[in-house]
Amino acid sequence: MNNKQFAVQLFIFIFSLSMLGQSNSDFESKFTVAHLKSAPVKLIPFPQEYKWQDGYLNLSEVTIDSKEISNQNTVVLSELKSILSANNIKVLANASAFITFKKDKKIKDEGYKLKVAKKGISIASSSESGRFYALQTLRQLIDNAQVPFVDISDWPQHAFRGYMIDVGRNYQSMESLKKQLDIMAAYKLNKFHWHLTDRPAWRIESKLYPELTYSNNHRQTRDPGIYYTYDEIREIFKYAKDRHIQVIPEIDMPGHSDSFVTSTGVKMESEKGMEILEGVLNEFFTEIPQEDCPIIHIGSDEVKIPNPKGFIAAMVKICKDANREVVVWHPGLEVDDDVIHQTWIAEDVKPGNFREIDSWHNYVNGAEPMMQIQRLFFRPIGFPSVNNVIGGTLCFWPDVNLKHESEAFEQNPVYSSMLTYAWTTWTADLAKGYPEYYTKMPSKDTKALDYYSAFEDIILYHKEKYFSNEPFPYFRQNDKEWQLIGPFNGDDGDVILKEMKETYNYGDTILSWKNAIGNTIVMKERWMLTGHFEDAKVVQTVYAMTYIHSDENREIEAMIGFETALRANKIYLGVPKIGSWDPAGGNIWVNNNPVAPPLWENAGWKPSKQTGWGSKVDQEIPWEEQDFYWTRTPTKIQLNKGWNTVFVKIPRATTYQNWMFTFIPTDMSGLRFSPDKN
Repeated sequence: MNNKQFAVQLFIFIFSLSMLGQSNSDFESKFTVAHLKSAPVKLIPFPQEYKWQDGYLNLSEVTIDSKEISNQNTVVLSELKSILSANNIKVLANASAFITFKKDKKIKDEGYKLKVAKKGISIASSSESGRFYALQTLRQLIDNAQVPFVDISDWPQHAFRGYMIDVGRNYQSMESLKKQLDIMAAYKLNKFHWHLTDRPAWRIESKLYPELTYSNNHRQTRDPGIYYTYDEIREIFKYAKDRHIQVIPEIDMPGHSDSFVTSTGVKMESEKGMEILEGVLNEFFTEIPQEDCPIIHIGSDEVKIPNPKGFIAAMVKICKDANREVVVWHPGLEVDDDVIHQTWIAEDVKPGNFREIDSWHNYVNGAEPMMQIQRLFFRPIGFPSVNNVIGGTLCFWPDVNLKHESEAFEQNPVYSSMLTYAWTTWTADLAKGYPEYYTKMPSKDTKALDYYSAFEDIILYHKEKYFSNEPFPYFRQNDKEWQLIGPFNGDDGDVILKEMKETYNYGDTILSWKNAIGNTIVMKERWMLTGHFEDAKVVQTVYAMTYIHSDENREIEAMIGFETALRANKIYLGVPKIGSWDPAGGNIWVNNNPVAPPLWENAGWKPSKQTGWGSKVDQEIPWEEQDFYWTRTPTKIQLNKGWNTVFVKIPRATTYQNWMFTFIPTDMSGLRFSPDKN
């Protein structure tokens, strides 16, 4: 996988725009705002059915009735004891409260029933996974050894709830992978798509072809010679299985195979290359048995080869002869309908008889952190496909060279995306999608905004409670209101807006201020081409204004950004010049005083390309903390007691610009936004 998230796909743009006719008045959800807000515990994912009761069970000590699971996998007991220990709850033979497990074949697979009453907690399920997921809910329910009385009946809407990371470009340690699996398990994600090979490196041990992992055959900037031994691979499979997660390894073929070609001297689609791949696949299947790895992904996208049908048919046959289900990227090489299609763009949306994994519009490294969460939330899994969608996979491609593996998570909204995706794959509370909210927050006083705001309460609760020491670049958005006006040609607005009016005669048009909500205001997103000013042209400018009321004179810290660089490649306007906020000429004023920008390192640096996919040289230059508003040091701003004016100039310089701006006070205590001082 390389530039799939950023290939120009006009079809999906046109399709998404055609869906904008679904107005906010049509907003529908399984739950109400009151359902989400009244819950005494903010659960992710939200259970399908529940009934809260008044009061709490004090659980300082407990007896575990484990007869039902005594002959089963000990993982459940181990998980339970871990939860109790973390909450200082003692396990005794004759405690005042009990936890009991029951088998109920009527409950859906992976589903469970959890009841908290005065005498204790009962958990019923038809499967081990159901028990495990009940415990994940219990983990969130317990607070200071108190558990609210509740009766929950829960099950996933989608059987396939995936998360993918690419380790071919930038290696992730075993410790890092296990941490990600722990978070997946805690939020009931159950498929780990492990993208093990790519252009820079081959990360799978091979005894048949050890040259595949030789350091000199890997890109020297990308952890050369580092790979996973089969013992380590088995360890990850076991670790995942204990957490009811199925690992789906991907050996990408025949594209994205530079390291393969360098190692073997042949292309994958050649006769010799196919022979080597057969050996590689069969070696993998010998090392990792079918019961541990029933599904394998073989890529197949973004490549043109002379023998596409013959190649992919041969590779699929090798996998099926080993009794493995096969997944390929869609669009990619053409395969039969019994192969699972993982859709990454809607280039071909005609109905088919295949099973489909949805990965549209969810790439983490192609996301603006604020906009990403609303986009994942307002687009149900599978929307608008009419195929047999079995679920979805959230995809994470740390493409650009990293100085350290932790930067992948510091530079991208990984954890906030995982929590939102856990909600949409399990709870699936929206029956249809709302493309108008993919790049714009819903308007004030609408059902959609009220509902999303209730979800914000929940995800921010988890940020504070479970991710306080982790990168989690999401902040409340429903409390930020702006007014926008434009587009003006060039700097025309600098003169025209000196006299503030409700409307302006500009050329043949009348420009009026329009309202917007959010931390990041999108004028026109690079690839979806939607936003508040999607008809604007290059070398046009939009202005934004708001008022912030402060209850006292204070200095605040604010995250400020203009173009949000997409971390997939180094195509953006570049580093601003000293004294500037934005290479396009954007600027920000508070109370008519310009806000001083950071002292940029490598000021004025620009990538060698301004469109398409970043050059190989530029992609090897790691991102720096200064490059993203959420990783650099916040800007200090002086506010007066009472109303303060914030005014922003946002020019558009190129068609490839991710045209937007961001303004986020890191602490909203004593502050209030208003577009009109009301």
